[in-house]
Amino acid sequence: MAACPTIVRALLLTVILGTGVALSKQDPGGFDKTINFAVNNRDGVAIHGYDPVAYFDDLEAVPGEPGIETVWAGTRWRFSSERNRARFLDDPRRYAPQYGGFEAYGVALGKAYDVDPTVFDVIDGKLYLHRNDRVRELWQRNPGGYIAEADAAWRDRGAEASP
Repeated sequence: MAACPTIVRALLLTVILGTGVALSKQDPGGFDKTINFAVNNRDGVAIHGYDPVAYFDDLEAVPGEPGIETVWAGTRWRFSSERNRARFLDDPRRYAPQYGGFEAYGVALGKAYDVDPTVFDVIDGKLYLHRNDRVRELWQRNPGGYIAEADAAWRDRGAEASP
């Protein structure tokens, strides 16, 4: 049975506020298991408004401009330039952060935490976002292992690694 939209919105608000939500099939929040992905967003904007393409091209977190955006996977994405927006539109899955933009280490632990978009890693052409520098430091002790665990946890809840 699908969860009502009000429950899904409340669950996402809880995640965005950083309290965390279990991603297992026994999730008591009633997350709709028919949805094959979720995008962490604040006020409907992914990555707190940061440009997803800049992580790859500039190797840094660059804020996007409110006037340069697109909607993909039900969420608005902002960009620092029209060029970056066009590149994203050509292949959004290439640039979208893993696990819908939820914190990579947390997903490995079965939780969905909000992120600090300035704390990230690009590994094997994929963007992983972190909650803070300390969590990133923990994650970097075994990124391959945590990626495998996060991929499995994300799949177990019926999602793809990125939307």
